[in-house]
Amino acid sequence: MEFKQLKSFIVVAKTLSFSKTAEILNFAQSSISDQIKSLESEFGCKLFERLGRNVCLTEEGNKLLSYAEKILNLCDEAKQNVSGRLIPTGSLTIATAETLCVFRLPTLFKEYCSRYPNVDVKLKIGNCKDFPDMIRKNKIDVGFVLDNERVYPDIVSKTLLREPLAVVSSNADSLAQKDMVDMVEFQGKNLVLTQRGCSYRASFEEFLSSINVTPNSIFELESIEAIKQYVISGFGISFLPRIAVEKEIGSGELVEIKYNGPKFYTSAQVIYHKNKWISPALKAILDMTAEMFKIEAH
Repeated sequence: MEFKQLKSFIVVAKTLSFSKTAEILNFAQSSISDQIKSLESEFGCKLFERLGRNVCLTEEGNKLLSYAEKILNLCDEAKQNVSGRLIPTGSLTIATAETLCVFRLPTLFKEYCSRYPNVDVKLKIGNCKDFPDMIRKNKIDVGFVLDNERVYPDIVSKTLLREPLAVVSSNADSLAQKDMVDMVEFQGKNLVLTQRGCSYRASFEEFLSSINVTPNSIFELESIEAIKQYVISGFGISFLPRIAVEKEIGSGELVEIKYNGPKFYTSAQVIYHKNKWISPALKAILDMTAEMFKIEAH
């Protein structure tokens, strides 16, 4: 069993494609196939099912994947620590909520890339509910989430700050003309909301349900910017982190609806696997995050 075989195995497992793996690793496809066959011969089992053009991991392949990743991580750790090369290099994959990416983290990412130009930073914007599983599967190194504060058995989670949430409408909406509204007046309104699985959306919907308020319809959009444009056009009302709508409230394009009811918050958090090797590249982003948000370092 060689390191290059394990690396090829991991890439095939992630891409589920021998041809893509060959392109990524700059090998001939036949070489990738030979490496996988050698591993299968050594372990005495099939690691991949080949069903026509489709490739998928077998149960044994899934078991090997976690070990292969640990072996290569330990190899990288040994190289860094034994050689004393603690300057961040290599790659760092970050997942973040759109709101944090746009309004809270640009300075952090810009400064990180400026300080550590030899780190290949890959940034993914996605649904926060997916990030813990992505961390467990080693698809990302670190996540920045907007979520309720949670305790995970296998993931470190540190709260950066609490984000207040706001109900907003266009300035032409009837509710925008009132100094204060009762939440029962949301009855029959169109709601323009984030993706299902978003914790603050769930909190808002659950509260409306608890007071027997039923919206006319719910439109679910992936993009915060798209949601804002729909609301500005008078399509309905929305419930978003206030930081994401401050500019539009200031310009008068959106109105924050003042209502009698509970104040809602969500928490900006940084998360990573507790057993993951803290490489120099990962340590640097965690240290810079702690410094920027005035929290305890990892």
